[in-house]
Amino acid sequence: MSIPLNVLNQVFELQQKINGLPDAHSFERNFNRLFSLFEEEGFVLQNPYNEPYTESRTDCEASIVGQPASKMRISKVLKPVIYQKKDAQLQLVQKAVVIVEKM
Repeated sequence: MSIPLNVLNQVFELQQKINGLPDAHSFERNFNRLFSLFEEEGFVLQNPYNEPYTESRTDCEASIVGQPASKMRISKVLKPVIYQKKDAQLQLVQKAVVIVEKM
């Protein structure tokens, strides 16, 4: 079974929207199970939220809010980084789409 990238992105987006709700913790187990199923199929999703960003970073496509600065961070993730395990190695199959701003 192969999981289409748009399904992975939709589950990630749902998780992000639910995280803003008061009872978000009640969905945590369900999302953990889904992400475990994805990993069983060889997919690894990474959320780079709040990580440092530099223009040399190759796993993200970024839109910069304001003026570029020497120290920037990822302030919003629209799509996660997605890797797929092939031959015991991780291959990048989707770059994250992120919003970046000055720290």
